[in-house]
Amino acid sequence: MINKKLSSILSAALFILFISPLFTQLFSQEVVMDSIITGNKYRLTLFNDKEVIGRVAKQDSIYVYVVTEEGTVRVRYDDIFSVSKSAIPRVMLAMFTLGGGIYLNGGDYNDYPYNDDNKPGLSTQVTGLFPFGENKAIRVDLGFNRITRKAYDYYYYSSSYSNYTEQNIDIYNLYAQFVFGNFNTKTNFSVYGLAGVGIMHISEGSYTNTGYNYYDSSYYSYTYPGENYTNFSLAIGGGLRFKLYKQLGLFTEAQYHINTYQGFFWFFGRGYFPVRAGITYMLY
Repeated sequence: MINKKLSSILSAALFILFISPLFTQLFSQEVVMDSIITGNKYRLTLFNDKEVIGRVAKQDSIYVYVVTEEGTVRVRYDDIFSVSKSAIPRVMLAMFTLGGGIYLNGGDYNDYPYNDDNKPGLSTQVTGLFPFGENKAIRVDLGFNRITRKAYDYYYYSSSYSNYTEQNIDIYNLYAQFVFGNFNTKTNFSVYGLAGVGIMHISEGSYTNTGYNYYDSSYYSYTYPGENYTNFSLAIGGGLRFKLYKQLGLFTEAQYHINTYQGFFWFFGRGYFPVRAGITYMLY
């Protein structure tokens, strides 16, 4: 019951996180223009989002000539969207994260003998994000999670008693995700949303059933072997990112993993909610 309430709250929070970057981008645009002086170093941002960083060698009424690490580039004034004296690229090259947190089960199948009332589990995550614009990026998300099915006592009228031990379940995730937010290198705080597809591999550990038959006063014990299976999966979510110092930062994130079962997506049935926090490292 508690897990279902948490699932509803997290679903609403994820929806807000998912759409908020869209509104942020609708009302934000960089319009800074500085005068260009020959001999100085600048970062020129063009209307097609391309950046030219280097020292201005010369200029005329139509073109500015910039010496970059790759050579001299000629840029038309009419193609320049903004000019900055900062030599740091406006958009990060990549960002990597390492985090951990809790893993919640968002539904159940009412599997016998367990009722899938799982304890909150542990979750770890490693990601690599690669922007292709100031507010768009592709991310690879790799996660490992562990949950535990509670021990379960089963009484069959007055003829027998059974006890099923705890069962550990390891869940491996690999997603390719589209992320939208703010990937400007100067941003100190940003909100982002994500959606992706991938695979979920589940490894269910073995468990033991011990019991007692009242009718003949006999005891029994049987160990069920573990199972492994892989499903197609969808992921939606969002998070917050904070810059601490230069390229280092912190993040907190929640996702909803929608798992396939017997060929169907159970949007309101079985799913998993990883809620994580950790560190970020930005490359530019």
